[in-house]
Amino acid sequence: MGKTGESYTTARRQIIRQVAQPSETSRAPHHFPGSIPAAAALRALLSQAGIRNPHTGAPLSEAMVFGIAGGIGAGVFAFYYPKEDFSSFFIAGRHLWQDDLGWTRQALARLGLTPVVKESAGVKPGERQLRELLEGGRPVMAWLDAAELPHRAMPAMFSGGAYHVVAVHGVDDAAATALVGDLADDPVPVPLTDLARARGRIKKFKNRLLAVDRAPGSPDLATLVQSGIRDCIDALTTCKMKNFRLDAFANWAERLDGSKAADSWEKMFPPGHRLYQGLWSMTEYIEYYGTGGGLFRPMFAEFLEEAGTALSDPALKTAAARYAELGRGWTALAEAALPAQVPELAETRALLARRSEHRAEGAGASAEVAACWKALDEQAQRLKRKFPLDAAASTDLRRDLKQRVTGLHAGEVEALDILRRWL
Repeated sequence: MGKTGESYTTARRQIIRQVAQPSETSRAPHHFPGSIPAAAALRALLSQAGIRNPHTGAPLSEAMVFGIAGGIGAGVFAFYYPKEDFSSFFIAGRHLWQDDLGWTRQALARLGLTPVVKESAGVKPGERQLRELLEGGRPVMAWLDAAELPHRAMPAMFSGGAYHVVAVHGVDDAAATALVGDLADDPVPVPLTDLARARGRIKKFKNRLLAVDRAPGSPDLATLVQSGIRDCIDALTTCKMKNFRLDAFANWAERLDGSKAADSWEKMFPPGHRLYQGLWSMTEYIEYYGTGGGLFRPMFAEFLEEAGTALSDPALKTAAARYAELGRGWTALAEAALPAQVPELAETRALLARRSEHRAEGAGASAEVAACWKALDEQAQRLKRKFPLDAAASTDLRRDLKQRVTGLHAGEVEALDILRRWL
């Protein structure tokens, strides 16, 4: 916390993720605690495939996998549903955040690997494909609905929309469970019936699985780093959809205060339950929704620092320092959205942090995770009846958030320019 400015929950995850190493005798010898679902799952697959960092001889770190795969991204979306009187807000920060399959294929191609992808419309062929791909002890990436995983303890309302990927490490027929790597400190035993339901719940996933064979060798690290950074820059600056570029952050800042647009926050998130939804969503999606904290920026900084050290490149280390600073800024924004001086909003932030920490403990803490979800729902109901900010205080908060987002966008542009000059 002192070194990076991260929250306690995020800082603890970073420490555990770096020091925890699976043993060769483990039931899941390629499981590592993680922070970002797709990166953690792909890291397990690459470890078993024999991909190693040529400078250390160790499996690629989660940060290195994340950076090679394109690093950070952008995305901001807000919607209003008049019939339900509900406004939603979502912010994304990973490269190709909307397409885990495309993200994985792209990363594997960069590493010289061709994935084996299986899809099925039915439960039985889906399980058969899983068992076939697991043969030889290789982990398998699986697409599923997190709301159907018992250890996630998510409210039923999220069923069908909790898009997620995990690494499956094996099947225990005696216990009728599969061993699932889901960011937690240890792999989680999931009943096969629950896993099948989770895999089949989101129809467009089609019980999707992905595996890789053993790699012939590890590609040149400098080439991998350069390719990942180039893809990151291209996506953030040239993507056809404005909401997927850095411009999305500038547009969001404009909408936060003083805008006459139909999607301004003044109209979409007025004081009350709709503003509360927007505020806690900011904190959730910046800090806790599989980002590693700080909208993925600290993880990207770690990648750049590691690459700079391995390649003896001070320019990459300069970029790393800049993104670490941005990560602190994004975390500060997440905290400002639920300010400490408003006890009711501060309590929401504390519940989100507590839920995240318990979730990292795995199956043994599912009751505590469920209790946090319940407390968050009760808090939402209380604040729907009596919101703690009046119109003037709500405006002041939005103006503060606008100033912060404006500064973060400027910092993002400057940091990307550092990377562009490095290329």
